[in-house]
Amino acid sequence: MSERPPVTCHVLDTATGKPAANVVCSVYKIDLVEEASSTGIGLLREASTLEPFAMARTDADGRVPRWTFDPTPSKRQQLEEVGVVQDTTGDRLHWEKLPPGTYKIRFHAGQYYKSLGQTNFHPFADVIFTVEDSRHYHIPLLLSNYGYTTYRGS
Repeated sequence: MSERPPVTCHVLDTATGKPAANVVCSVYKIDLVEEASSTGIGLLREASTLEPFAMARTDADGRVPRWTFDPTPSKRQQLEEVGVVQDTTGDRLHWEKLPPGTYKIRFHAGQYYKSLGQTNFHPFADVIFTVEDSRHYHIPLLLSNYGYTTYRGS
């Protein structure tokens, strides 16, 4: 059993040039539905659950060291579908694998900047990505008060 979860993220505050500590990050499994618009152009729409299946807060280095999962027994089926299982001791939930699909990490940028006593433009920075294989997925976020950038990390 690997200690590193299949998805990690790192947030850097580009305005200060430092890691962004205490940024709340939440992970969602989403389904994409294709639908026609009134213009006749096919569009993809998110059909996701409203609740994240994993949450964390970045540490002093701007990284998510470990994800937290809802331990409610009624959530176990949903968690198993995204690769979260009980560890061998049965004491905690462990993110073992990431099945193919579409996922979203929501970085709570507004809350972060508010805690610093600053204003910002984006209350959330949503990064939607597709998982096609069993490789590790690292999602870095370069964040400032008025913009953000992301890329496929290693």
